[in-house]
Parts: sequence; structure tokens; C-alpha cells
Amino acid sequence: MWLKQAIIYKKAALTERVEAPMAALAGSCARVWDDTDRLDASLQARIGQIPHCHLLYALNTEGIQVSSNVSAEGVEPDCRGQPLAERPFHTGSLPFRGLTLSSVYVSRYSRKHCITAIHAVTRDEALIGFVAADFNIEDVPLPDMEVGSDMAWTQYKGDPVIRGHVFEQERTASLLDSRIEAVIDTIDTLMRQHGVYHFILHFSSSRAIFWVYDDPYRYRFHGVEEILDPEIWLAYPPQRYPVEARVAPDRIRTVLEQFRTLREGDENIYLRSGSLNVMNGVIGLTFSCDGSHYLTVDEFLSRKHPFWI
Repeated sequence: MWLKQAIIYKKAALTERVEAPMAALAGSCARVWDDTDRLDASLQARIGQIPHCHLLYALNTEGIQVSSNVSAEGVEPDCRGQPLAERPFHTGSLPFRGLTLSSVYVSRYSRKHCITAIHAVTRDEALIGFVAADFNIEDVPLPDMEVGSDMAWTQYKGDPVIRGHVFEQERTASLLDSRIEAVIDTIDTLMRQHGVYHFILHFSSSRAIFWVYDDPYRYRFHGVEEILDPEIWLAYPPQRYPVEARVAPDRIRTVLEQFRTLREGDENIYLRSGSLNVMNGVIGLTFSCDGSHYLTVDEFLSRKHPFWI
């Protein structure tokens, strides 16, 4: 859901920037539509008014380019007459009125990921063609959407071979399972008081991966012996709990205890790994059937999802 919302958000921001200059361009082109040289001149005159546009051109209602390619570097008249109906930006994107944005595609012109703004050109209320502006994605600074915590529970099915044999296997207690109470104590304290904001706990292989608030770009592996070594507190000095966290510190242990429940509750379908990120409030779970789930802490602790059955 976040991905779709982010795409819509970025496209809306780009549309807001280019809609007015593209409408003005379409109006000026409508007046000279039947004169190719004057059409090119109109595109040249306005390309600087369309922020971050690297290519302008015009096409008729049949998808044939009727202008040159116009860029900041100059005019390429050899492109007149080329068919554009099969281009990725053309299919299903052409508006009868106003402006629309294409999907992202790889431009034949720039060889980069590109998006095209297409504005209808009308004269006497009749559609006569379109003007198109290409934007290289990497060249267009667009605002980022804040990532919220209102994600929906998401499930991903894993390897069908593993799923097909899930009832032929039984959980084998690992070293981590045998020391789970002490491991929970340590991880709870590391997260509340020592700067760990994200962890993945691998039950079957008895290891954990930690991300630290002050060093977020690198992660740290630990086996059970290292996690339970009293000198681990020298490697993870005390830090305040981040005020930006979306998970209250007193809920961390509850989450860990629920991981334990899912690990021990069934001999065939059991938790293989669990993760928690207190900054975005998201939990990740992978089970013995190779299925994975991602959901918020609130959803997880409500015990309303099928993996609790």
C-alpha cells in the first residue's frame, strides 16, 4: 500500500509543477499546428518554462510525431514522421482533455528511466493532437512522502515444495530455544536502553541481527553465546530510547513473548524467525511453511490473524 501511495504522491507533485506550463504550451502549439517549423519554434520557446524537462515533441491523434525532437541542446528534425503509438508512454495514456502522466519506462532517447507528461492540444473544441514532455526520473527532485505506520497485514507465500512437506517435519529445539528467557531479557534491554531499534531473531539457527540507532547503515550478527555474554554491554553503551519510535518501550517484551508463543505452539507449523522495528512499528514473521507475514505491532498483539489459529 505504501508503494502505491508513494507513486501517486510523486506523480501528483510532478503534475502540479508542469500542468500550467504544459497547458500554455498546448495553447501556443494549437495556433501553429499546421506549420511544422513554427510548431518547432513554439516548443523551443517554452522548453525552459517546463521544469526539468529534457525533451519536447508533438504527435497527432494517430500517434505520428509531427514535430522535431526539441531539447535544450537543439532541434532534431529527423524525428518528424516517426510512429510513436507503440511507445510505452502512448498506450492507454493519451488524454482527450488536459494532462496525464505515463508510467515509468526506459527512454529510447536518454536510455534512462523516464516519465512523460502528455497534454491534449485542441482547436475549436476538437482534439487535434498532443504535446509531450519527457523527464528523466533522476533529474526531477520531488518531495518524499512521510512513511506512516498504517500498513495493512501482508502475507507472502514461500517455496511450494516446503509448504507441501510441512507436516512431514517437526520442530527441533535449538540452542536459542533452550535459552529463550535470557535472550528475551537481553534483547528487551538492548532495545529499551542501548540503542538497538531493529532486530531479527532466527530461532532455528540460534542467531540474531541488530541495527543500532546511531549506526543505522550497518547490521551486527550475534550467536546465542555472544547475546548472553555479560560483556555485551560494553559493545552497546547506554542510549536513550528514541522519541521518534512508534512502539512504546513497555511493549517490546510483550512482542518477544508472543514470538516465543508462536515458536512453541505447534510442532509442525512454528515460527522460524521474527523481527521488530520500533521506528516504523512493523513486525516480520517467517514460519516453517516458508510463509512470511508483515504487520503492525497493534495488529500482532491483537491476536486476530490466522497464524494464531
